[in-house]
Amino acid sequence: MSVLVSVFCLAYNHGDYIAHALDSIVCQKTDFEYEIIVHDDASTDRTAEILREYEARYPDKIRGCYETENQFNNPDMDVLRDLMVPLSSGEYFAFCECDDSWEDPLKLQRQVSFLRTHPDYAMCVHTAYKHIVGTDRSEDKVYPDIAEDCDFDAGEIIRHGAGMFATNSFMVRRDAFLDPPDCFKMRDFSDYTILMYAAIRGKVRCLKEPMSCHNEGVRDSWTERIWKYPEKHVAHQKAVVKMLNGIDSFYEGKYHEAFAGAVEERETDILETEYRIARKANDRKELKKDKYRPLIRRDRNIAFHRMLNEKFPGLVRLKHRLFG
Repeated sequence: MSVLVSVFCLAYNHGDYIAHALDSIVCQKTDFEYEIIVHDDASTDRTAEILREYEARYPDKIRGCYETENQFNNPDMDVLRDLMVPLSSGEYFAFCECDDSWEDPLKLQRQVSFLRTHPDYAMCVHTAYKHIVGTDRSEDKVYPDIAEDCDFDAGEIIRHGAGMFATNSFMVRRDAFLDPPDCFKMRDFSDYTILMYAAIRGKVRCLKEPMSCHNEGVRDSWTERIWKYPEKHVAHQKAVVKMLNGIDSFYEGKYHEAFAGAVEERETDILETEYRIARKANDRKELKKDKYRPLIRRDRNIAFHRMLNEKFPGLVRLKHRLFG
């Protein structure tokens, strides 16, 4: 029986998580064959060692790709598209980074069953648990917040970005993933481009069952390596803006309202982050720029009202009673 689904897993210093991640994938109950392709990006912990153990245990299912030098900052390398996809043979692609896991042994079967019977859909996702590392699992939230299976259109996905779904909930048709226009080929945010390209190529269905878990706060994760540092955060957001404008131009304004909203949100975030950087550095020359005036005015108002609350709490309470 030929492979129907290719599962792609990215690993870097996931020694504390990778065994659980792989166990959650190999236990899937399906009426079809699937393969698991795992890329270890030159981990410095036991990740590669554990991966080799699983590869030996499941030689017909798991294939490991091992780097000797970390490729995270290599601008000429898209690990997923350049290294992993050429090794795959599945009609459908699924994803699970090795610090996350799947929670339902029927996840793959349910998604494949849907896509098999709905040829007009390019992608199927599902709700997921969001777990903050260090907290009790009882505190996990499920996202997105939906009461029943539903569709999300291209405009919603463009506006809200990849964060609306867990990447380990994605299942996309091979032909809705391969050979996108160059404007989609952005290595640092492939989950966003996967979603957008699929949504433009066909429909996207979200199943209401939470069938995976996404861990937030994992050491050495992509999120930590990008979003933890303000300068990298700004550079990333500017690259996203450039990408969004490029895709908007490629489709000649067909989704312009959605792209414009997404760009505006990120430009607001860029301005706020640059403002925080300048304030932390006490860069008075930078802070004199006109673009920061509304933020400076906002912070002065906040400081003024905080002072009133501290020094004249009775007066503030009276004001609220009189004027609401």
